[in-house]
Amino acid sequence: MDVVNTATFRNILQSYMTEGEIMRRRIIRVAVFIVLLGIFYLYDDNKRSFSTPLEAIYNQMDNMEGFNVKKVFASSEVNNRADYFYITNSNNIVAAQLSKGWFGWRPGSLSTGSGLNINDEISEPTSGYTGSGDFLFGLTTEQVDRIEVNGIQARLIPLDLYIEGEDTKGKKLWYVHIKTYNRESIEIRAYDKLNKEL
Repeated sequence: MDVVNTATFRNILQSYMTEGEIMRRRIIRVAVFIVLLGIFYLYDDNKRSFSTPLEAIYNQMDNMEGFNVKKVFASSEVNNRADYFYITNSNNIVAAQLSKGWFGWRPGSLSTGSGLNINDEISEPTSGYTGSGDFLFGLTTEQVDRIEVNGIQARLIPLDLYIEGEDTKGKKLWYVHIKTYNRESIEIRAYDKLNKEL
C-alpha cells in the first residue's frame, strides 16, 4: 500500500511541476555531478603532485620494482614540462617525463632504455634509440658532435660529466622531442665537428 501511495504522490507532484521546473532540476543534477567530478579530479591531481620533479621521480620509482634510481644525471625544464634521465642499479638509462600542474610536479611517461646500458660498447655513431610519445633518446660515441632526427637537432649530454667510471668515457646521450613521427620513418643522422656525416 505504501509503494502505491508513494508512486501516486510522485505522479501528483510531477503533474503540478511545469516543464521549466523539471528542466531546472535536471540542470541542477548535472551541475552537481560536474562539481563532484571536478572535486574528485582536483583531489587526485593533488595526491599525485610533488613540490619538485625529483620528489615525483623517486615516488614513482618507489612504486615500481626493478627501477631503483642509482643516479639522476641530467634534466631540462621548459614550459612546465621536464625531462629527467637517470641510471638504474642495472646501469640502464631511463627517461622520465613530468608535467607541472596546479599542485606541483606529476610523473608522466617513463621510457626504459632497453638496450641502452652504459656498460655496453657503442659500435656505430648512433647505437639504437627508444622513447615514448613525442620523445626519443639514445646513445652515441664521442666522435659525434651533432645529431639530427628527422631534421630536428637533438641535444647531446656527455655522460662522463655526470657519471664517473670507464664505462661512460666518450659516450653521449642524445634526446629530442618530435611532435609527429612514425617508428618506420625515423631518420637519424650523426655529424662530426667538421660537419661531416658519420
